[in-house]
Amino acid sequence: MTRRPFVPRAAAGCLALAAIFLLVGCSAFAKGVVPTESGFDGAVTVVSEKEDDGFGVVTVRVPYLGVRGDARTGLARVVFSQDAVKPGVKTPAFCHVHYEKDVGGAKHWAGRGWVVFTAAYTGADGESPIDVAVGNGSNLARAVIEWARRVPFVDRSHLHIDGGSQGGYMALEMSADMFPVTSATADAPVVNWDYNFNYIVRNGALAGYPDKKATADGPMPVLGMVATLADQAFNYFTKDFSDETWYNLSPLSCVDRIANPTMVLCATGDMLVPMEQMTRIHLRPVDLARFPAGYRRDFDELTPNEHARKVFEDALPKDQTFIHIEPKQEGSFVVTTEMMRDSKKQPKDKPKDMDRAFSTNKQWNLLYLDEGGPEPFAGHTTCFWATRPDKFVEHYRNAKPAMSILNAAKLKRIMERHAGQLSNLPALNDEKPANRLNYAAVEKRDVETALRDYASLGPEYAENLRTLYAACPLKPFGDALPAKVLE
Repeated sequence: MTRRPFVPRAAAGCLALAAIFLLVGCSAFAKGVVPTESGFDGAVTVVSEKEDDGFGVVTVRVPYLGVRGDARTGLARVVFSQDAVKPGVKTPAFCHVHYEKDVGGAKHWAGRGWVVFTAAYTGADGESPIDVAVGNGSNLARAVIEWARRVPFVDRSHLHIDGGSQGGYMALEMSADMFPVTSATADAPVVNWDYNFNYIVRNGALAGYPDKKATADGPMPVLGMVATLADQAFNYFTKDFSDETWYNLSPLSCVDRIANPTMVLCATGDMLVPMEQMTRIHLRPVDLARFPAGYRRDFDELTPNEHARKVFEDALPKDQTFIHIEPKQEGSFVVTTEMMRDSKKQPKDKPKDMDRAFSTNKQWNLLYLDEGGPEPFAGHTTCFWATRPDKFVEHYRNAKPAMSILNAAKLKRIMERHAGQLSNLPALNDEKPANRLNYAAVEKRDVETALRDYASLGPEYAENLRTLYAACPLKPFGDALPAKVLE
């Protein structure tokens, strides 16, 4: 028989009170750590805060300026571990852009040493409906990242941006505009809207769009479902794909401003963001007999703007590009329409999780999943894949940011943000330039803190900043950067 230790009644009462205090403290660690801001346009308001299985989950209302310069609000969420909010601790930020990262997915990254930010959406009738990425989606993403850099327990010198599909586009777009960005992962990103939207428009009717039933039962059901994105984009921009607007909207046009290490994942069988916009070399034959008559995906044919008629690989610096072709995983299988509609029809035995290949010596890591040619019923992949970017993300979470994350093109953009004068903006339907700036005070504050964050990484970083500024054609601070920016 095991005897229970004797505990005096008074001591037992103290232990009970201590236990209650510990439980209250643990459950309340998320309260008040994310501040409601005030005193400037764009200040966020905390909407809810709670503890969820050891993680803090806080939702805020984010004011921002829309693509037409109109005042708007959206919702955003941050998820963090209890360790991230201990006094004196600063934790890197992981921003999942455009599509909403659910709390479970955010916990994956928060448990690996990140503070995780994402937009949070309501239905179409709510206060924060999702918008097409090239529309107000881009402006909200900017505002969320700027807010992330104001959260007091965030390490502003380490920022990872992540997204897929439209979010993959956004990860590249935000990498080009925001600073400092230390790494990015973009899955199936649209890199060329001129080609991609023209591809969707040309093939959407063949998929049954806009008839929902015809789309669902048609030969290209997933392609048909995304065809609505083009119509949403036309609410803002021209239907003329020869117009420079579609090039200016594309990451292809601003590769020189993306200076951070970046991993791009694509699949040879992608039906929504065809790899034809990425490469002319690593494509697989398309069996047109399996598709509706008239189906097209040829890059040159579907890219009428001459500036946009360049694949992404050709826009990247060859000496800074690592390309890996990943063969089909053992145990992988074609994901049929029936399997997409009912995941229980998928084989029980699935491929094991695989780390994605990358090079720490190259800025650009292009990972191509080789699954042969596309099947008409597919989405972003024809086959089932299980790959993870965790090692890439972890590497840049721990590594000191490279001095090269700031170059001449990036600094010029940063100075444009501070001056409120962005160049190469896409034109709206009324021929006015689209707005891609937040409130002026928010932009100025973000730029100034970003420059200080970069300069604080070391004397050589500060000197690189001075040198680049001296050569920059736009100098909103005057001939030389003031001490307050460099200190």
